[in-house]
Amino acid sequence: MFRSLAAVCLWIFLLLPVPETARAQERVFRISTSYKSLLSTPEQTGMLDLLLKEAFRRSGLRAEIVFTPTERSLYDVDAGLLDGEINRIEGMEKNFPNLVRVPEPNMAMHFVAFSNRPYPVDGWESLKDLHVGVVGGWRILEEHTVDFPKRILVPSETELFTMLHKGRIDVALYDKLTGYETISRLGYPEIRHLEPPLINRDMFLYMHKSHSEVVGTIAEALRAMKLDGAYDRIVSEATAHLGAHAR
Repeated sequence: MFRSLAAVCLWIFLLLPVPETARAQERVFRISTSYKSLLSTPEQTGMLDLLLKEAFRRSGLRAEIVFTPTERSLYDVDAGLLDGEINRIEGMEKNFPNLVRVPEPNMAMHFVAFSNRPYPVDGWESLKDLHVGVVGGWRILEEHTVDFPKRILVPSETELFTMLHKGRIDVALYDKLTGYETISRLGYPEIRHLEPPLINRDMFLYMHKSHSEVVGTIAEALRAMKLDGAYDRIVSEATAHLGAHAR
């Protein structure tokens, strides 16, 4: 009799719905990255990889960082093929309605002009008559240079800085931190960024709306990491080799 009762209880328990939070803790969230740099690596040891995996861990969740080309990344997350997008500016949900922004920034990006010549910089318009290189898919840079008559779109940061090194463009527009990482990797010490920055933007993790229940928890974890020193430690370790000019 007791065995029958236990079997019935087990059967009822198995039929009970699993809470959404429990389901979230069981699964691995696949976060899309388009970076192949110090921000994100195939080994998931980049700065953003480590920051977000730690934020997920503190939230009782697990994250896997997977590479997707820049042009496809947002579309795949919006379609639900992937669970999140690693690092985008505020407002992406306007064009991709299935995305939900985690409200605490991952990092700040300083978008600058790089060159091997001392061009004066006073906003976007000061560069309009130059041969300007931009990596395709970087929407913030594409939108601000859409009417530049000599703009050239290239597929990657390697092509961008190689063209600058060879004199095929006058300036390369890119993020300051990852720009210096690329310059260091390619061995182009003559290239430096021009001041002031063209624009500074906070960058955010986006999740597919089906995972909106974890957004607040991840944001709280990121805030806690900034308060307890874990955030600064990860950033310092990831960028130490670039020197002070990259920060």
